Amino acid sequence: MTLTGMLFPLLRHLPEAPPSRTLAFALNLVRRRLWPDEDFGWLAGKRIRFEVADLDRGVTIGFSGIRFRGEAPPADVTFAASLADYWAIARRDADPDTLFFQRRLTIAGDTELGLQLKNLLDATDWGPLLALLPAPLRPATG
Repeated sequence: MTLTGMLFPLLRHLPEAPPSRTLAFALNLVRRRLWPDEDFGWLAGKRIRFEVADLDRGVTIGFSGIRFRGEAPPADVTFAASLADYWAIARRDADPDTLFFQRRLTIAGDTELGLQLKNLLDATDWGPLLALLPAPLRPATG
């Protein structure tokens, strides 16, 4: 059995609040490095949900106008993809547009907000966020 095969059943039963807060905390740590010129005024008061389709779980975050926060659903816009596809986006092995047109990334809810976020995801260098991961989880650089 693979590691994901062993972890997925466990992850399906965990509450979503801790991972949502963890993602918000991580984004706040690297926000200025990831998006130095972005004020996120367009995101203030909105909720974004990232569903992990193969886990049937997700995280919801919002932006207060000052910082990201872990939130509870519902969200204004929901992205859904497999864990592997999110990981491929973060490593820049796949771009959101390609996954969207292959129907491996879906966007539901506020279409305009979803397109802004998809474009932001596509333009983001996730290296500073990935650097926060424990060494065994970081993608190999080459």
